[in-house]
Amino acid sequence: MSQEYMDSLVKDFLKNVKKKLPEWLKEKKKEVKDILAELEEHIWEKAEELSDVAQPTEDSVRLAIAHMGTPESIAREYKRRGTPKYYITEELWPLYTKVLKIILVVIIAIAIFSTVLNLMTGNLEEALSFFGYFMGFFSAFTIVSIIFVVLSMEGYFPEDFKSEKELKKEARRLEIAREKGLPISPRTGKPLKPFISPIGEIIGGIIVVSIGIFLITLPIPGLVSSMNPGFLLILGVFGVFTLIEGVLNTTRGVIGNYQVKTHQVIHIITIGVKLAVIPLAVILWSRPDIIPFIIWDESTNTLVNIGVAPEFYDFCTNIMAVIIVITIVVPIEDVYKIIKLEKYKVKN
Repeated sequence: MSQEYMDSLVKDFLKNVKKKLPEWLKEKKKEVKDILAELEEHIWEKAEELSDVAQPTEDSVRLAIAHMGTPESIAREYKRRGTPKYYITEELWPLYTKVLKIILVVIIAIAIFSTVLNLMTGNLEEALSFFGYFMGFFSAFTIVSIIFVVLSMEGYFPEDFKSEKELKKEARRLEIAREKGLPISPRTGKPLKPFISPIGEIIGGIIVVSIGIFLITLPIPGLVSSMNPGFLLILGVFGVFTLIEGVLNTTRGVIGNYQVKTHQVIHIITIGVKLAVIPLAVILWSRPDIIPFIIWDESTNTLVNIGVAPEFYDFCTNIMAVIIVITIVVPIEDVYKIIKLEKYKVKN
């Protein structure tokens, strides 16, 4: 049998293998070329080994191809690329959850907008109906899940959706991170993103400090003279706590994305400062009569505190109760940040 015919047998087999390769691999032409070249080399070596005449024959070539397995089985090996996690690989799981979160936020935003619009137009029944939004999210969840299951079965990784230019940039960022000794995620192998914006924290901290100083000093004599002394004391103490929180935020900005333990300690102190406000809110909740209600008296051209009318006491009490609940909930963000900072303690 001619060499030309045996070459055609090998080429046809390699052609079929190429067809069955996953799409993410087909896009990497050099890698596909190397795989096929290596496979062809194995076929000829095996054909020579199986031949009775010390060189490939038609039968030995056919046997060698059979030893390689079917094109489907060879391609399947390249699809077993990810680490199993349920039906979606661990590599795609962060992207999967991120997509679901975006969809959930969009649906919630649409639901809130539609509810407000229906309330404004008097469609109370439509405003209280959330079944459509639930079904919308369920449908989106199902479709997205199916897509990611298929991608996982095909062996896709997140980087397969990126261009070669983007991959080179990521490699460069990883190299710079290692040179600077910055933390690298043990899960993704990529540099961890900065956990704060130093400039943003400094600017925000300065604004909070300014508010704290204003509440402590209250540089408006006409306003101060019209207020209840008890309320002024509460306002001043609240100003002190606000000032401390602003200083803590500014300190975090100055430290920047370093000294993780220090950031965690600052967050713990911040939680204490935020919770310390609760007793002040409780006092106002129990004593709404000291809350000022200031108006401008045209006859005397001065600010006058007419106080809270008795019929508005319940309203003021409810407002303070809401503030107390919010004050209790707000520190949860700091707890979350403390936990999140743990992964930045990774040593390279």
